[in-house]
Amino acid sequence: MDTLNSHFSLGSEDAEGYFAPSDRYTLTALIPAGETITSQGVHAVWEWAIRCELPYKVLWNETGNPRTDDILGNVDNPEDDILINCVDPDNGMVEQLAKAENPMLLVLSTEGQFDKATAEAAAAALRERIPVHDLSRMLLEVTWQHLPDHDPPEAQALEAEADRPTALTLVSDAPDVTLTAGEATAVNQALADAESFLDVVFGGMVNSAAELRQSLIRGRSLLAPKPAIPADATDGEKPRKTRLEIFNEKSGQWEPAGRGRPPKDAQTRRVPA
Repeated sequence: MDTLNSHFSLGSEDAEGYFAPSDRYTLTALIPAGETITSQGVHAVWEWAIRCELPYKVLWNETGNPRTDDILGNVDNPEDDILINCVDPDNGMVEQLAKAENPMLLVLSTEGQFDKATAEAAAAALRERIPVHDLSRMLLEVTWQHLPDHDPPEAQALEAEADRPTALTLVSDAPDVTLTAGEATAVNQALADAESFLDVVFGGMVNSAAELRQSLIRGRSLLAPKPAIPADATDGEKPRKTRLEIFNEKSGQWEPAGRGRPPKDAQTRRVPA
């Protein structure tokens, strides 16, 4: 629950156990339900949504257990919020998410392993370019390497370059980025950390993932365009007015921080106002 609150920038808990709304995101939950689907983990996510007072819809295969009854019994409008006749709620969820703006699929692993239905749902989401995160491992982003029994889409073709045998051809209209020596060192360290992480991926994954994630986000934040310097500023002069920006790891861009305290571990910077 703390991981979700931090990730979605939710406010503090009040005396009744409810959390203040996010100052960065408008959230809607989509929850699968059924006799074998509504596990304790799914029920816990639903409880979190209730405590955040989030609107939610249910994908139901018309079977149930006591936890399913909780989820079905608390929707705002049963006619609109319960999607029934869904034989396969996992794939049905991916179909629904594919229609949404900024979707994310949350999954639950057991000691880092996915059951067959969860793995198939994750693979279906990745094929639709929907991000998948494992709530059991502090929202670790799930990629094809975590789904060994599923084949990823055909890889992008590699194209030869004059100075390298092969390189991935990328076309971008983003402005060029110039790094200082210190920033280049930080980016190189992030890449080195990624290589080291691959070496221990089957060992201390859970302990290393959070630190690696922050290192990679730090590297990406340094590659983002620098803030504009006021035309009237002289060399070495600090701007009198500044504002706080937060690096959005999803878009790869710096954004105004808005109100409230920045999320835990967020990359921040001060820029001329």
